[in-house]
Amino acid sequence: MLKKVIIFLIVLALLILGGMKFFEADYARFCDETVPIFAYHRVEYKDDVYTMPPEQFDQQMQYLKEQGYQTIKLEDYVQGRREGKVFHKTCVVIFDDGYLDNLTYAAPIMQKYGFVGNMFMAVKFEGWPGYLDWHTQHDLLRYGWAEGSHTFDHEPLTKMSPEEVDYELERSMKYVRGIYNPAIGIAFSYPNGACNDRIAAQVEKAGYIAGVAGTVGVNTNKVPLMQLRRVNVFQNKPEDIGCFIYELHKAQLISYIAQTGIDPGWLLAWYHRIRG
Repeated sequence: MLKKVIIFLIVLALLILGGMKFFEADYARFCDETVPIFAYHRVEYKDDVYTMPPEQFDQQMQYLKEQGYQTIKLEDYVQGRREGKVFHKTCVVIFDDGYLDNLTYAAPIMQKYGFVGNMFMAVKFEGWPGYLDWHTQHDLLRYGWAEGSHTFDHEPLTKMSPEEVDYELERSMKYVRGIYNPAIGIAFSYPNGACNDRIAAQVEKAGYIAGVAGTVGVNTNKVPLMQLRRVNVFQNKPEDIGCFIYELHKAQLISYIAQTGIDPGWLLAWYHRIRG
């Protein structure tokens, strides 16, 4: 009897170890093939959550380079999805609002690592102090970047009427096309990340090729192009690369769990509790 128990325990242990190895390999494959969209606003010497100090941003880009990541324009991600491409260590880096420091700090740092970015312009801010104007937007594009729309007035679309949403989408697309007009079309980033199915349908109907929403996660080929997930990158105290890595791993784990059909909301709740 004792011999049978020992054999059973050995078999059980082997099954558990085998399952763990399968999970480890499958999770590694998932992280390799999915595409994170890192969402920034500013790269500048200011002490607020939406502003990343240049040295910290440089450290984050260096980490991605050392991990074997390459960056692409969001439009190239869309094209790859349409062609059924399997991505490998690929990410997208976006900057919302249209700050001048995207040109003065972010672009040169990214160029150092062979990276490109995507700037989403909130059109009403054009030429305001600290924001890009018509000339500096063209200067940014010379770094190989892409430009997309972040609406005209930078207000959450979910709080607008359908007519107001259409006006925002059409007006801002017309502006962006006057500066950057790739054959595939223009991408979109939702102000405040605010999006729902109705708004996403209007964005698609307006002619945009993709939309980056506020949902935390990474992108598989099953994530709707009009509701792409993001990895929010905020300034952390202390300024530690570990915080950046943690945000990436959190997004990957949330999406890995979500593909099983299990609601990952509990993971986000747990994360916010431990962050205080």
